[in-house]
Amino acid sequence: MVNDSPTREVTSDNYSYGLELRSGFSGIFNYHIGTTWRTNSIRSAGFKNDFTNNESFLDLSFILNKKFNVQVQTERYFFGNLSSDNTYYFADLTSTYDIKKNKVSLSLSAKNLFNTKIFREFSISDIGSSTTEYRLLPRYALLKLSYRF
Repeated sequence: MVNDSPTREVTSDNYSYGLELRSGFSGIFNYHIGTTWRTNSIRSAGFKNDFTNNESFLDLSFILNKKFNVQVQTERYFFGNLSSDNTYYFADLTSTYDIKKNKVSLSLSAKNLFNTKIFREFSISDIGSSTTEYRLLPRYALLKLSYRF
């Protein structure tokens, strides 16, 4: 019951389905790609709301030699019930160079390469819907020197 209203029958259907593919090459290049769809549906007397969201990713790995490697991670989000700004893209890059094995390494990390400023997501229930908005850190790069002793 909500606000002293009579009880009512509510049907909620939620489905999640997707696929992934990962390589296992012995060379310099490997990948991991995947996508997931989430379908949500709420039905009650005189009320129906449904939508499908999609999350996809592509991760690339380049091991150029024993000392130098590069990782690229990308993500795409699509929210089916947002009327505007419903697709978001993200990309991060990390590279590492081992100056002296297990002693000294130099890394470069770059985050939020597409400089996405706001991220919105949508949810529904039998008594309402909501949009949540997150402010994100702007694009940045970090240079790191590690020394192990």
